Amino acid sequence: MASVLKQDSIARGTVKSEPIAFNIEDMQSRARDYLLVMQGQAAELIEKAKQEAVVIKNKARQEGIQAGQAEMQKKIEETAAKLSDQRCRTAIEGCELTVAKINESTSQWLSDWRNQTVTIAAKIAEKVVRAHMRDNNELLRVWMEEAIVAMRDERDLRVLVNPDDFAIAGRFLQNLSRTVPHAGNVEVVPDPEVKPGGCIVKSKNGQIDQQLETQLQRLVDQLSS
Repeated sequence: MASVLKQDSIARGTVKSEPIAFNIEDMQSRARDYLLVMQGQAAELIEKAKQEAVVIKNKARQEGIQAGQAEMQKKIEETAAKLSDQRCRTAIEGCELTVAKINESTSQWLSDWRNQTVTIAAKIAEKVVRAHMRDNNELLRVWMEEAIVAMRDERDLRVLVNPDDFAIAGRFLQNLSRTVPHAGNVEVVPDPEVKPGGCIVKSKNGQIDQQLETQLQRLVDQLSS
């Protein structure tokens, strides 16, 4: 066994210089133990670093997968949105075209229905008025007066009536001349072409047809336009 002297004891002179035992084998053993501990800790650090590296690698891979999935999902959504927009535009255009066709058909149907209704109403009115005219000549008087008054600025007026209405038309004209000054110069002329109950008032510049059929046709034209 080796021995050493304690330096501090020698310096103070408190003790005599004596050799102290120093166990080399014990120091070597401790060194080996410390080395083993350090090797174990290093191994643990290395293993931990490997584990962390695996975690980081897996995390990076997962993040990469998620990023790729997100990018793919984004592209899918963009493509779906484009397709959806295109389909919506196509559907809207189709709906607008259908609505336009429906509106056109509806307008045409309403126009036809209105014209047919007006025509039917005119025929019914003609029958009703004709029945009234068989027993009453008042309409002839009213129509003669309306036309003569409307043509008050005209000269050489002639009232054409059916021969069956010639006498009654003359009396109406005499009575009318009392309230309408220029009616005294109007001439009543029988004309077989004029329908019974109606009249045509003529001048050099034109005429007013006051026959029932003509008046109803004017009404039909106005309502159908």
